[in-house]
Order: sequence, then structure tokens, then C-alpha cells
Amino acid sequence: MNPEANGLLPEEVVRDLLMRWQEPHRHYHGVSHLVGGLQALEELGGTRLERLAFWFHDAVHSNTTPEDERASAALVSELLGRYEDPRDIAEIRRLVLLTAGHHTETRDHAGQRVCDADLSGLGADHVTYRRNVAGIRQEMPHLSDLQWAAGRHAFLTRFLERERFFATDIGYGRWEQRARGNLSDERVELDAILQKDATHLDMTRQRERMEG
Repeated sequence: MNPEANGLLPEEVVRDLLMRWQEPHRHYHGVSHLVGGLQALEELGGTRLERLAFWFHDAVHSNTTPEDERASAALVSELLGRYEDPRDIAEIRRLVLLTAGHHTETRDHAGQRVCDADLSGLGADHVTYRRNVAGIRQEMPHLSDLQWAAGRHAFLTRFLERERFFATDIGYGRWEQRARGNLSDERVELDAILQKDATHLDMTRQRERMEG
């Protein structure tokens, strides 16, 4: 399932980007995320430059933020520099960099649309959301299950503290409620895992003290 560029990008740039999006280590941040995000961006009324930014926003992916976004922004200049106006290049790079933290200014409607599209998967149906989470987990094989649970729990807690996930009115209306439910449900499950581990650790320490 490859996205249609429809003349948005030169063919050689499309080939380069798709090779990146199809890298074997990508289980969530792959072509399906690109396609889904472009569809969401269309629903949000995204412009040509915003669509270009979305094609590039995860072009470099090693699970290192914000280094990945900076490298992806640099790739904009490398691949599009001879095709686009320098002012447009600067804007595309700016939009790519915003996806590192998904924080936008009130009047930054372009940034809001790109970030909302990137986060739209949070508001997917339950089955799709859990499949997405499993894909993200697969992208981090260096973490133990406990490390993953602790880190993911911290991420969910920080995100749930946001007043709203989606800055656009369309994104908020379509995805906010379901996204909050998805993240809250996942955090409850992780609470149980972490609590079970903490209880086991306490029992182990008590036994060691008694034996010592």
C-alpha cells in the first residue's frame, strides 16, 4: 500500500522517500502511518506544503527525538532544494520540526494541521490503536518489557496532562474523545504491570533481608 504522490513530488524523490518509509525496522512508523496521516491531513484541509512536510516528517527514523526530526528536516533541503522556493523549503522544514513535540502556536494553523494528522492514530478504533502500540513496541527491541512499560507509562501520563491533544477543531471533534480513552485504557493496563513488578520487588527485598 503505497501513497499516491499525484505530482506532488518528483518521481526520484518519491522513490527515495518510499525506500526510507519501507525500512525493515519500521513496524509503526512505516508506509501505513504515512498513508493514514496523509488521509487525515486531507480531512483537515492540508495545503500542498503541509502534505510535503508530512511526506518528510519521519523520513529519518531511529527512535531518537528530536534528532530524527532534525535529520528529516535536513533531508527536505537535500532532496527538494532544487525544486522548491527557498521560502517554501524553510516552511516545510519548520513543519517537520514541529512533529518532534506537537506543540504549536494558536495562530499556526499549518503546524496544527500537520501535528493533528501525525497524532490522528491516537484516535483510531481500539483494535487499530493496539496494533499501532504493538508496532511501536517492536521498534524498541533494546528495551526490556519492564523498561518499555515504565517509559510508555510516563509518556502516556505526560500526554494525558495536555488540555487537548488536537489543536484543530476538526481534529478535536473527530479524534479527541477516542484518543483519550485509548491512552487512559492503556495506562490502566500498564499501572497493573508496574504495580505487580513493584510488589514482586518488595517481596524479594523482604526475603533477602530475612535471609541476610
